[in-house]
Amino acid sequence: MTIEERFKAMRSAGAEVPRPLEVLGTLDGKSAAAHLDARAAAFAEGALPAKYKLLAALAAAVALDSTPCIMNNIQGAMKSGASKAEIMETIAVAKFAKSATVVSTAAPALEWLVGQA
Repeated sequence: MTIEERFKAMRSAGAEVPRPLEVLGTLDGKSAAAHLDARAAAFAEGALPAKYKLLAALAAAVALDSTPCIMNNIQGAMKSGASKAEIMETIAVAKFAKSATVVSTAAPALEWLVGQA
């Protein structure tokens, strides 16, 4: 199946094809297909319910500042039964995790600053 056919099937199933993935598919269909294959593997039935996987993906998307992924994961999480409260809590955890990395990254500069007169 070509990447165009996969995108058409996604749309027929009610899924949105993110614009960056569509552009990638235009330039390199094999890379776009590999991305879709990796997503299918990550979200396949397993130890974690789909809702939890989508909330984890949402947290990563928030921390990485990916608006299209944030939107896709929020919509997917809601379709999988996540409540608005669960989504907001996930965003709060992601916000904290990202801010913690900022403090850690700045630690050497902060230590240097403490030593200044």
